[in-house]
Amino acid sequence: MAVTPGPFATAWPGAEWRSATPQSQGLCPDAINRALDYAFDDDNFTGAVLIARNGLLVAEQYADDRDKDSLATSWSVAKSVTSALVGAAVDDGLLANLDEETVVSFLPDAHAATWRESAKADITVRQLLTLRTALRTVNAGALYAAADQLAFSVDRGLVGTPGEKHYSYSNADVMLAGQVVATATGMAAQHYLGQRIGAAIGFTGEWWEDSVGHVLTYCCLDATPRDFARFGLLFARRGAWQGAQVVSADWWAASTAPALDGEYGYYWWPAEPDGFAAIGLSSQLLAIYPDDDLVVARFSRYTRLGDGVAVRARGNRHHTEAPQDFENEAFLERVRAALPAGSR
Repeated sequence: MAVTPGPFATAWPGAEWRSATPQSQGLCPDAINRALDYAFDDDNFTGAVLIARNGLLVAEQYADDRDKDSLATSWSVAKSVTSALVGAAVDDGLLANLDEETVVSFLPDAHAATWRESAKADITVRQLLTLRTALRTVNAGALYAAADQLAFSVDRGLVGTPGEKHYSYSNADVMLAGQVVATATGMAAQHYLGQRIGAAIGFTGEWWEDSVGHVLTYCCLDATPRDFARFGLLFARRGAWQGAQVVSADWWAASTAPALDGEYGYYWWPAEPDGFAAIGLSSQLLAIYPDDDLVVARFSRYTRLGDGVAVRARGNRHHTEAPQDFENEAFLERVRAALPAGSR
């Protein structure tokens, strides 16, 4: 089947996404179909795959019991959203110099007392975003089960010297980043997301909270796959949306630079050869290739358990099944095989 050569017009989703055939956007449809077959293979428990190029949906497929209005959950994909909120607060002048702003200055007094008299007082917001806090890494399940997940994240000792080296991936550190956002902006991350980014790009999502009302900014943002793809398109377009710079070009460049250089940082992962990705448990995936204006989303089949309220209380939790024969890299290689040879 003939493929349309570039260049292509830039499109934006309105209230709804517009669709196009893969070949009309310069993609090989057979390669796209192979990627979809891989994602929806038996026992991979894929709920949704969306592929957008040039702002148009060129592939969209759901499990038999899901559709475009079904919620997906982010798991750790939400970390990259938290990174964007920190950047928005910087853009808004609510955070100044991230190398001088200390995390302790954003903690509630009840939580900050033990930090002020220790080396933890010197941990900066930049170190929080780049895995250099030296705070002890905690078991993810223990954090997820805690009634007060902010207190759990605060009450950790040091395993080294803050800023000294690159430490471990840490859910609890991102929980602290959410508190930085809340204190700096005067509103919970959920509300700042809606007002500062969601309203601009048409994104609507619901973030889970712990039992005492702290937003779980390291995980647990529920939205439709189409809305997650909007967030991906915002970052594919370097923070711009229909002529407005929603996230500044400076923050976009700073926060994606480590991932584009092959290293995890600012809560973004590398996506070879020239992209970056938000990745979560059970292969939740939002991969972004700005040079190709390409966004690739894959989400699991998601179930809310309990009374349906997004609060970690009364047995409420959410569940995704881990795929048995799916790897993000293998999936993305199949998608990128649809690009013209010079773009792969």
